[in-house]
Amino acid sequence: MAESDVVLVPLQLQAFVLNPEVCNKGEDDDKGARIIPITQPNYTFLRLDNFLIQSDVLNHADLHNSAPAETNPRMYDLGAQPDPLPRLNRYGIYLHWILPQVYRSGIVAADSVPPDRQEKERLQRGLPPRADRGVDPGAKKTDTPEFLQPPTRWIIIRKLELDSVEPKEAKPYFKEYEAWVLESDYQWNLDDIPVDYDLQVDVSPFVVGKAGENVDINEQAEIFIGRKTKLEDYLDLNEEPANVSLLRSSNPFFADFQLHNSNVFSILDNFEYSNSTGSRKYLEKANASYYLVGWHSKASTDPLFDQSGEISHADKLEGIYMTLKDSGIAEITTKFLESKDSIRMCLHGAMYDVKWDLKSKPQSVPADDYSEALQQQEIPAVSLGTTPMDALITYCTARKGHEEDEVVEKLEEDILAIDSLLHARDDGVEGQREAKDMIYNWNFSRTQGGTHYFIAGEDNQGECKKPSDKTIAALKQLNQWQQILDACNRSATQYRWDMFSLWWKYVTDVSNKQEDGVDTAIFKKKVEDISKRIDRLQGRITELEEGIKAQKEQEKDGLLKGLKTNTLPFYFRARDPTVLVGGIDPGWPADYSDNVAVRIATQCVTGSEDIPQELEALATLLSQKFPQIAPLKEALRLLTEFWTLFPANPTPELQKGQIYPQFHDQVSSTINNKLWRDRWENRQPWFPLYVEWEVEYTHVPFEFWSLDEQAARLSAGPLVRYGIPARDGTPLWDKMNTGNPEKSKDIRNLSGRVLILPQPSFSLAAKVKQLFADTPPNILDEYIPDQKERDNLLDNISKLSYLSCPLTGLTEGLLTLSTGTHIKPENKYVTEDGRETTTAVKSAQFTHVSLDQNNIQMIQNNSGFTPYASLNDYTTSPFCPFKPATHGQFRFIKLNIIDKFGQCIAAINPKPRPGPRTYPPLYPCISDFYQPQLVTVDSVKVANTVHPNEGTKCEFIQLPPQINQNSRLNADFVIRQKGSGADGLSYWRPVTEWENPIWGWLVINYADYGIQVFLPDGTFYREVRIGGPNGALAEPKWLPFAKDPSLPQDENNAQLDALVEKLRDKDYLLGFWVMIGTAIQNMPATPGSYAQFLGSIVGKPLALANMGWSLELDGPPLQNQSTKAKVTEPEIHLLPGQDYLASYELQVKLGDEHREYDGLVGYFDSDPNPTEGRELILDYVNTYFVAEKPGDKPAAESLHPINTSNYPKFQPYWVPPFPNDNAGNAEYSPPYITPEQYTETRNSKMRVFGAILDPFTPTHGLSSFLPAKSLQLPSWTWQSAMQNITAFFHSGPLNVTQDVGDYDSTHPLTTTSMKDTPTRNISLPSLGAGDWNWLQPFLNPDSTQDFPVFNAFGIEKKGNLMTPGFQKGPYTAVEGFLQLRRPIMVDNPKKD
Repeated sequence: MAESDVVLVPLQLQAFVLNPEVCNKGEDDDKGARIIPITQPNYTFLRLDNFLIQSDVLNHADLHNSAPAETNPRMYDLGAQPDPLPRLNRYGIYLHWILPQVYRSGIVAADSVPPDRQEKERLQRGLPPRADRGVDPGAKKTDTPEFLQPPTRWIIIRKLELDSVEPKEAKPYFKEYEAWVLESDYQWNLDDIPVDYDLQVDVSPFVVGKAGENVDINEQAEIFIGRKTKLEDYLDLNEEPANVSLLRSSNPFFADFQLHNSNVFSILDNFEYSNSTGSRKYLEKANASYYLVGWHSKASTDPLFDQSGEISHADKLEGIYMTLKDSGIAEITTKFLESKDSIRMCLHGAMYDVKWDLKSKPQSVPADDYSEALQQQEIPAVSLGTTPMDALITYCTARKGHEEDEVVEKLEEDILAIDSLLHARDDGVEGQREAKDMIYNWNFSRTQGGTHYFIAGEDNQGECKKPSDKTIAALKQLNQWQQILDACNRSATQYRWDMFSLWWKYVTDVSNKQEDGVDTAIFKKKVEDISKRIDRLQGRITELEEGIKAQKEQEKDGLLKGLKTNTLPFYFRARDPTVLVGGIDPGWPADYSDNVAVRIATQCVTGSEDIPQELEALATLLSQKFPQIAPLKEALRLLTEFWTLFPANPTPELQKGQIYPQFHDQVSSTINNKLWRDRWENRQPWFPLYVEWEVEYTHVPFEFWSLDEQAARLSAGPLVRYGIPARDGTPLWDKMNTGNPEKSKDIRNLSGRVLILPQPSFSLAAKVKQLFADTPPNILDEYIPDQKERDNLLDNISKLSYLSCPLTGLTEGLLTLSTGTHIKPENKYVTEDGRETTTAVKSAQFTHVSLDQNNIQMIQNNSGFTPYASLNDYTTSPFCPFKPATHGQFRFIKLNIIDKFGQCIAAINPKPRPGPRTYPPLYPCISDFYQPQLVTVDSVKVANTVHPNEGTKCEFIQLPPQINQNSRLNADFVIRQKGSGADGLSYWRPVTEWENPIWGWLVINYADYGIQVFLPDGTFYREVRIGGPNGALAEPKWLPFAKDPSLPQDENNAQLDALVEKLRDKDYLLGFWVMIGTAIQNMPATPGSYAQFLGSIVGKPLALANMGWSLELDGPPLQNQSTKAKVTEPEIHLLPGQDYLASYELQVKLGDEHREYDGLVGYFDSDPNPTEGRELILDYVNTYFVAEKPGDKPAAESLHPINTSNYPKFQPYWVPPFPNDNAGNAEYSPPYITPEQYTETRNSKMRVFGAILDPFTPTHGLSSFLPAKSLQLPSWTWQSAMQNITAFFHSGPLNVTQDVGDYDSTHPLTTTSMKDTPTRNISLPSLGAGDWNWLQPFLNPDSTQDFPVFNAFGIEKKGNLMTPGFQKGPYTAVEGFLQLRRPIMVDNPKKD
């Protein structure tokens, strides 16, 4: 081993004093924190024999009996007679240490990572080398993260100030230095635990994982770990140590919750002693300091132990999030970091000057202060938002001008100042509006939408390079097969969970104890049916996978050469709301996310004085008890440092190379806190660990909701979302009291528990730092002009006191699903070679209902959520508990923040009060998205909620309609499918990447009051002008240009002709003119590339294209999972069906007139029975631009204003990729639905619109129940057309000094030759910059033709209209067209 063969890793210790005085008194005026009763995982709920299993082995903390101390079972033995007795053995100092993040981070490799690289990554992360691959044929590559085992041996040393001991007569029974050995992995069976042990304090319940199907589940309820022994009495008796990896604990709180890890990662020092009579006694007062030394009992589990010699110490430390401190001895540290010798880890930490007093609480109890602040309602401390950032902005906005701390107030003001920067990087209103809409995309979680194959390649114009027709056909077939394969896999996942659901429903219903029950046959048939479905579906999946593999292999060097993969659009589901509590220290160390600052032995701090003999003797005893333990090699040096840094000792003078350990500092996670982290300083610790919440959710009928630009109670401006407007002035609470049963009775109480993690507060600081780094200083100056102020924000933003967490489980509760730690019928085990095996637990099999090994193994670990089954009773409720879509309002009835030592701050006082409402209201800050709308009551605007609020306050959070399973809004440009109607082909299909969906162009001609129509390629087709005897003049096709003979003769312009025919109506034309002209005024500037094209002299060209929209679920619709409900079906289903009438129709707003970043001008509805030329309903156009001035009536009856009454409605759909007979009697036999049939069925679900849109700007679908969906034309679809569109208008009569001559039949003006330079010129006054043509009409030489022919003339720029030349006559009067052959160039072109 190397000269420096031990790395010293610091730990932060925290000491908590527990006595009756720290408990809440239970009186109304005591708003301090409460001490929760000990709530440990009840692994009895894992037992299957008596149908005792529960969806969560950990119950919520019961605060009703938490105060005063005399009623708290943690503090008093309530069963003692005649009066409860104090549990003195539980009073004392609880010491807990925070494990470094390396033990909390797992590693898992993707399939694409080569095995050798994966193994190197594992070794660098401290994982042991993998064994040779086993021979288990059922094992597969695991996707389970690997976690390091934490240290399991600890020495806790106490230095007691003997003069502080009370009662004084107890002093002889104590030593100044005393040590205990903690064996974290010592495993106890219940029968072996000594009778004087307290099962809730002296040991910890634990699940010991075992491989195979014969694991004894009943045994798990009787397994405990952890043993504390005095150092002098210690004997190594740990023959079968438990694997205490945090992953294996099955308890997310295990590492940090002291109540769950007693004598594992924490100890209780209750100052127990035996007096002269042998009686057990406890000290009333004492001052003590503690020191901790820990190590891995097995070298193979030490992440620094590496005998391969392949990884340097520097790389090893970096891999486990550690960094060696720099103390100015580079000659030593550099050598150490470059070495590859095997080393060990020794963990250490200190806590000085902890004062124990049985009869008084510490001077400072932050939990009490936070509790009092949380319960005062004048300035809300609780905020609700869609994300942590949204909740924080809402919190800062609500508290603006109300903060007592000036520093905190300034930080919050700065955050509000850069809020707009976080939304958009410019200061334009439109940019911020766009970002505000787009930011709601973060409100949704997403899942993969599937795989899509493509062949890359573009031509010089950026257009997709079109492959051969055979390649296109092969690629189409491959994608169709992949699409149905993805759908089958998604369906299989749901069906596997359905199998787990059946198993759970069986084992939780106590009536199933009788194997010959009435429902056994029915249950058995359900199991067999889903088993058959999964089995056949898996066969179909295998068939599709093999087919795809064969197609790719067969054509890898042929038609599919250059094949690449991409992802289809994601499916989304709304996230649960995020709750943020401000003004509360998050607890996690400010530097927790940084690398741990480690040292080597030579860097330890040693003073000039010798350590006390008692401490040196203890070090000697330690070496005797643990001989040859490499990590303890430097134990004496560490104990010397412990003594040297004792606060009562003089500050040591650091010698060369010495440096203080991390946590011997005043680094703080909050502002103005200068306490030492390794000193108690008469202050209780505060480390919030999790939140337990409960809400009362009231389901608001869907007919009360409306999609529109909703303004909310306190929001800055209207946003597109579903809301409950009070248009008729009737408050929602009155509407809810109607119906039979009354709608107000559709109430669900939902609850959950969620961990508080350090990431939200740290991520805010990271976002601001990145924002400042990426934003130009001149833009930052507009928001925070003072550089010092910006530096102050960066330095202190991480110290803002707040914590946040999502209300995880709210949506699952509405789906009648439970979250929590529960038993599963499969035993998954990861072998030493990194493979994974899953077997059905034998005791979880019930073969008489076909829940046998084969069927249980079909679950394949799809068992994260449990169904409600019979555990929740809804037999008296007149409404179905299952909600396929959320649309309601909720209010809190419980919000408890619980810290690692069991301190609890309650936002709502849990003490019951008389009256119909047993709990007081909580008025949080509510973000824009969740704010209810307003209603005027007695001339006062108040929140429109299901129950009246107190004054203008609001306790209800509004959840707008959200689909409670993964879905997506599909949007594609579509074209008519050749051969549609035959063999089940849908009429419309999405365009491929090589097809142009544009079927025409419209250009407004201001000079002639006309609308010019162009073909998809930009070729002029026709013009319709306002005027003439009928009010509208339709020019002949192509005029003034002749159709070029090279154009296809069979080109289909039927739809374009139908539109021109409509435009011949004067009112229709006038409406179109107003619509286009008004829309162009609201559009953003064209991109720079547009100036390169002809047409910039007239109105912006607008594209005509058909678009298809649909709303798709990712899998079969979810079902009610409660077996104890009076009403089993919801009022409205997601999908239409034969057995029920009502299904959801959700509105989507297409485009928006107020948003410049949206390019939709208007749209036509499609004909439900389309035929060629009659695909769209052209009688009217839906548009926002119905009048030149807002508020005016529409300019024409053909303009239908888009509003909430006619937003398109979409029914969700799901196309089963596999036969599914809901009657339960299907055989699931071939022939299956083909990939082609699946694709065509999906295409038939599209609702098609004929869109008039800005080609440069995307069109958006806004709904609030899904992220905004954008649809934009690829640039190549309009670039070539822009090169053909010309600007021209009628002109004349004009007088010219020379005749134009005769018609030149050799140079006819055609749609192709219009861009050529003319061979003849005409003298006209100067028209300014640009290349102009004069288009002169002539009598058609063909007497059978009624329309003239044209020649193009160049223009000699002579004279000036303002200064006539009075040339000699005769003059010639001409009338024709002026055409701009090239764009106008206002500025001189720059030279390269």
